[in-house]
Amino acid sequence: MGNSVIARIRSKVGWILKRKQLGAYGENCHVGYNLILKNPQGIYIGNNFSAGKDLKLEVWNEYNSEILNTNARIVIGNDVAIMDNCQLSAAAGIYIGDGTLLGSNVFITDNFHGKSDLSELEIPPSKRNLYIKGKVEIGRNVWLGRNVSIMPNVTIGDGAIVGANSVVTKNIPAYCMAGGVPARVIKEFKVVK
Repeated sequence: MGNSVIARIRSKVGWILKRKQLGAYGENCHVGYNLILKNPQGIYIGNNFSAGKDLKLEVWNEYNSEILNTNARIVIGNDVAIMDNCQLSAAAGIYIGDGTLLGSNVFITDNFHGKSDLSELEIPPSKRNLYIKGKVEIGRNVWLGRNVSIMPNVTIGDGAIVGANSVVTKNIPAYCMAGGVPARVIKEFKVVK
């Protein structure tokens, strides 16, 4: 057997074993190999979900023995596709609407390590407290390009496109294109109803 066949088998078996731990999962879902789940009972996935390899979905109910939020969750809608090497880190909530596409290496978080002030700079980042900064909501049919980072407390409207290598720190309205560091709207699409 070739390496690709073994990888596909390993991926399928891994998904079958791990999906039973999820809060919920839909029909016709496919996930690449090396799926990492943290607190999978807080992860909800809709129908027709597909993800590439090295997907990391983390729900943080506690960190460093401190209770953060027992209702933290990641909710992924129907017909969502996530490419390779993406990470979602939720201590409050990350909500992804139907039909959304995440390019490779997308990072989405609703939390930060530490307060980013002088009082914590002498503490290694991994030992600082985890702070909830606000949920992330991504609308329907959104396209996040390769290497996009979505920071906490952000809403991205339906049909938005976020260009590759962008860092989203503020809300992006529906039906527009945004890009840059930090991301800003560079084009608005006229919606005909």
